[in-house]
Amino acid sequence: MSLRIRFMLALLLSGLAAVAMVGGLAYVGMNKKVDLIRRQQAAEHFYTYLSAYLAHYGSWQAANAVEPFDRFARRTQEAERLNAASQQNGAAPASLDAPRPADGEPGPPPNERPGPPDERLGRPDDGGPGQPPRRDGGPRFGPEFDGPGGRPRPMPMRGEDGGPPPPPPGEGPGDAGSRPPPGQGGGDRPPPGRRHPGGEPPFHFIVADQDYKVLLGAGVYRPGEPLPEAARKDARAVMVDGKVAAYISPEGVFTPSKEELQYLAAMREALLAGVTGAAVLALVLGVLLSKRLSRTLSSLTDAVRAMHGGSLLQRVPVHGKDEVAALANAFNAMSEQLARSHEELSASHQTILAQADQLRELSVRDALTKLYNRRHFDEQASTLFNQAVRHQRPLSLVIGDIDFFKRINDQYSHATGDAVLRQVGEILRGHMRLTDLVARYGGEEFVIALPETALPQAAALCDKLRHLIEGFPWHEVQPGLKVTMSMGVYGDLAAGTAEAMLQKADALLYRAKESGRNQVCFA
Repeated sequence: MSLRIRFMLALLLSGLAAVAMVGGLAYVGMNKKVDLIRRQQAAEHFYTYLSAYLAHYGSWQAANAVEPFDRFARRTQEAERLNAASQQNGAAPASLDAPRPADGEPGPPPNERPGPPDERLGRPDDGGPGQPPRRDGGPRFGPEFDGPGGRPRPMPMRGEDGGPPPPPPGEGPGDAGSRPPPGQGGGDRPPPGRRHPGGEPPFHFIVADQDYKVLLGAGVYRPGEPLPEAARKDARAVMVDGKVAAYISPEGVFTPSKEELQYLAAMREALLAGVTGAAVLALVLGVLLSKRLSRTLSSLTDAVRAMHGGSLLQRVPVHGKDEVAALANAFNAMSEQLARSHEELSASHQTILAQADQLRELSVRDALTKLYNRRHFDEQASTLFNQAVRHQRPLSLVIGDIDFFKRINDQYSHATGDAVLRQVGEILRGHMRLTDLVARYGGEEFVIALPETALPQAAALCDKLRHLIEGFPWHEVQPGLKVTMSMGVYGDLAAGTAEAMLQKADALLYRAKESGRNQVCFA
């Protein structure tokens, strides 16, 4: 997988992960916030009506003997609605006081008078005479909301004439799927079409007295049993005349309404749109950024390959001031430094080679005559001898000596002697073949190796050289100066070694010296 594709995938995954994390946290947080607001609103409404209920009648037992709490709550809410309407119409406000039975007067209707719950409310499964049965037999408080965080919407009342009931004041005691014991008050469920999903109110409330004895169990606890410690820590005290009259504690989980479900669905759609937009944006940015990044990296790759091929001076384009641009700048600087170092190294190498050649030449040549020295001649003469023996080819060795050279130094000076040596060496070198070898053997002695040359031809060449040396205009070097040379030539390979042949030639040189000098002796 190329770096460009991996970069695009990294941007895409990071963008999607960021959107998913932020969206998920926002969605969960919104759900929790809506749940908290609904709980607070429901608890506040329930607390308000229960406080009014207990303050109006004095205690739960006295209040429940006159009218059940849900009946009081519906009547109070209806009175509030009528008061609001009266204020708009300018009429007198309605009274919130419930009629108390007087002596000799008939009591409240059967479904409202004191007594056992089954007599006061009808059957435990009923919502009252002429009303549809309740699922849990207990009061429900589950008002509809205009939306998350909104106020409860009033619902129609169902009265004794069969009309719609008033909406409950808050989330009330009840049971999610179980029926509380009779005697916990009656109430009506929300009408069809206004009911919460599943038909259950979102919250239930437990009511306990000052001693934490259950008054309403919400289908969880039976009346009269102690409220557990776990439920007491979240209980809220209902104060009447500065004293605790009861405790209320919420039960249940968040059950969103239809409007809330629509709102949450809209949130999910918005999050999905955000994820899609983030994915598209990540792909576009990935294509653009990776294209730019891959272009610079491709240039770097091509430049490195060119350097590997020997072209050290390379430059890549630099865009921006990011890490890739810094890498390109560093590469360009490195390439220039390497190219410069390579040039310097090449020049130094050539200098070393030239110096090595000079040293080698200095090590094998005579500094005065520029001819080869004795060490080099001995090495090469041995090689030439072995080749001549191997191939059965002729080889002649010559040794010559300048006549009366000491007299020249003494009569004309050593500088003149050096000039004579240089000129003799030049004459000898100028008449040699490329395969021939001539060297200054020491002092005024010179040696010559003539491969592929038999003794007669070697003797004739040496006699020619003798005449050239004798006929050179030495008077131009020094007036009155005359120079001659005696030579010994030997060409028999039977001597066994080049050194032995040279010794034979040296013996012939002494014979030439004894015979009067300025002549060539050979054998």
